[in-house]
This record gives sequence, structure tokens and C-alpha cells, in this order.
Amino acid sequence: MITGFDEIDRIISPDRIVEFYSTDREILWLFYHRVIVLSSPIKVVIVGERGGIDPELIRRFREIFNVKGEIYIRRAFKAQDVKPTIEAMNEDMILVDPYHHRKLYGEIVSAIRNAGRVFIFSFMDREKEGSIFGLHSAHSLIRLERRSNKSFSFKIIKSVNTDEVEIPYSIWELFGKSKGEGLLTFLV
Repeated sequence: MITGFDEIDRIISPDRIVEFYSTDREILWLFYHRVIVLSSPIKVVIVGERGGIDPELIRRFREIFNVKGEIYIRRAFKAQDVKPTIEAMNEDMILVDPYHHRKLYGEIVSAIRNAGRVFIFSFMDREKEGSIFGLHSAHSLIRLERRSNKSFSFKIIKSVNTDEVEIPYSIWELFGKSKGEGLLTFLV
């Protein structure tokens, strides 16, 4: 599984459990759709009753990155469904908001630990909830933060390979563009 950002991929390459989190739903939403496409073929578990995957955004990222791998999706509607759904996948997977229900924490973390390589995407504030949900289980913990309307950053909070560091990117880089939206881009 990869993010498509070389610096981040190098940092997390040996890690089995990697968690990306943010309180900025839009940035995390875009980022995990990108990761799902770039990591395909991949299994995805979505926790919650609605939302989670935008088929149109998946289609766009597939076109941008010219990736056509299969994406297998399972949904865990209730807190009691999360553990058996993770266990049923039994391989490398992407988990979207596994702590959504904020209960049955021990069972969920146990299932995550017994799975293959796992990328977790959580819509939460780790500064408030970090000691409660899986912080000790993740090998790498990375916060996505919006810096402005045109940029965001990855903040490596916990990693076996590196100290705490912030790596900034343009929003355009989420979409595979290395240049911004300046006037010269439209003229050329």
C-alpha cells in the first residue's frame, strides 16, 4: 500500500499499522480516496451507516493516476460489526474511521493487530482522544493539517524511523499536479 508521496512512503514502508488522522474532513477525505486508488487492488472497510466512498472521486483518481486495480469494499454498520468485518478481510486493508462508534475499542484494536498491513484513516483529534483509541498500536501516526486554501502538511507524530517532522505539500499534489494553479499554468 502506498500514498503516492515518496517522502511519506519511505517513512512508513516498514510499518504494519499506519494511522492518518485529521479534524479537517475534506483533506482526509481526498487523501484516503487517493490512497485507495494508488493501493489498488485493495480491500477497504468503512465503518458507519452512510458515506465513506465517493465513486466519482475514485473514478477521477483512477483517471489521474491511470490505475485500474480492483477495490473490494465492506461496510461495518454497527460497532459489533467492526471486529468480524476486519477479521473477514484477513489481509492488507484500508480502514476508514474504525473508531467511529467510540466503543468496543479493545476488540477493534485486537482485530487490527491481527490483520495484515493496515492503513487507518480517522476523523478525530488525537490531542483529545489519542490515549483512548489505538495510539499505542500504530507504528506510525501521521496528522494531516490544512495550512491554507492551497496547501496542507503531513505531521509525523509517531514513527519508528524518524523524529517528529512536518512535510508540506500543495493541495494540487493530492491530484498528481506538482505545479500550482498560477496564471502561467493556464497559458502554457
